[in-house]
Amino acid sequence: MTSTQRKLDEVELLLSIYPDYVNVDKEDFARCSALAVLPEEHLILRLEFHLPAIKLSVTLPSGYPENEAAECRIDWSLLSTESQRSLLNEALELAKTSVGEECLLNMLNKIIEHAESQDTEKCRSEAKVPCEIITLNRMWYYAHHIYSREKRTNMSKWSRELCLTGFILPGKPGVICIEGSVANCREFNVRVRAMNWQLLKLQHEENNLADRRFSDFREMIFDVHGRANTHQDLGQFRTFLEEQKLGEIFSILFKF
Repeated sequence: MTSTQRKLDEVELLLSIYPDYVNVDKEDFARCSALAVLPEEHLILRLEFHLPAIKLSVTLPSGYPENEAAECRIDWSLLSTESQRSLLNEALELAKTSVGEECLLNMLNKIIEHAESQDTEKCRSEAKVPCEIITLNRMWYYAHHIYSREKRTNMSKWSRELCLTGFILPGKPGVICIEGSVANCREFNVRVRAMNWQLLKLQHEENNLADRRFSDFREMIFDVHGRANTHQDLGQFRTFLEEQKLGEIFSILFKF
C-alpha cells in the first residue's frame, strides 16, 4: 500500500470515529480518495475540541508514515504555556517512536484522555467549594423518549464542560438528571431545550442542596425489553433511585 493511501485510510478512520472533532474539507478529501492522490505533499488536519477549547493541528509529511514522523501543534487555552509544552512534547515523542506506523489515533486518544482528566479535576474542585459559595441545584427531566446518539453525546459533553453530575436514562420513556451550580444548570437547560424533542418536560427541581448525590455523569442501562428493546426496566430504575435516597422522585417523574 502506498504512503498516500495509508494517509487517506488513516484520515477516513479518524473521521469515522471522531466526526465532530476532525476538521477537514470532506468534499476535497472524498475527491482525493477517489483519485488516491493528495492535493499537496502535506496533508494538514485540524482536530478541534470543544470541551475544553483545544486545537490540535497535525501535518503529515510526504514520507509519513513509513519514514517520517507526524508534526503537531497544540493550542489549549485552559492550560498554562508550560503545561501545553509538556503535552506537546509527549505527543511529539509518541510520533517519533511510531515512525513506520500510523500514530494519529493514539495521539488523539492521548489528548482526549488528558482533556477528560482536566474536566474531572475541575468538577471535583467545584464540588469541594463550600455550599455557601456555590449553591447546588438538581433538575429532573422527563422525555417521551431518548434514542438519539447525537443528543446523548451532546449532553455528556455539556456535563463535562459545565461540571454537572447526574445521568441519562435512555429509551422510552427517558429521564435526565443533572446537578451542579445554579448558573450551569440553567445553561444546560437552555441547551437541552434547544434540541428537537417530541416531549421534554422539566418535571422537578431541587434548590439549595448541601451536596451532590452523583460523582459523575453517565448513562444508566437496566434490563431492556419491548419490540425494539427500547423500554428499560423501571422497577430497577426505581430501586436505583431508592439506593441514592431519591426514591420519592420516581412518583414525581411518572405522575402527570
